[in-house]
Amino acid sequence: MQLSLPRKKSLVNLTPLIDVVFILLIFFMLASNFIRWHYIELSVGKIEDFSADQNELSIIKISSNGEYQLNDEILLLDSIILKMRKQIGNDANHSIVIQPEEGANVQTMVDVLNSLKNFASDNISVAKPAKQNL
Repeated sequence: MQLSLPRKKSLVNLTPLIDVVFILLIFFMLASNFIRWHYIELSVGKIEDFSADQNELSIIKISSNGEYQLNDEILLLDSIILKMRKQIGNDANHSIVIQPEEGANVQTMVDVLNSLKNFASDNISVAKPAKQNL
């Protein structure tokens, strides 16, 4: 009777596996996007709380249907941004108030704020939403 020879137990070497895990860890750390969050400091109040002098204040109204008004003149957002850039360039103390209408899209207001933040971040305020005219 011949018995088979006992087999050697094969040992699993974990060193290459640990190396692969560390390489993957380093790869994902370098490839991930570390987002730097930006914010805009705003003051919020009623439209009556802001200066009544039109030379020192511009009011951008955002309607619920997506229209923009600059001091009661309906304009496209690009035109408003150009006018505000020129106004802030001439008068650094010029204030901008953004007043959404009730039911206006929040993303629309964020788009306006984002467009203005590059040149007027210190001069922007947000007024409470205006009620819709029935």
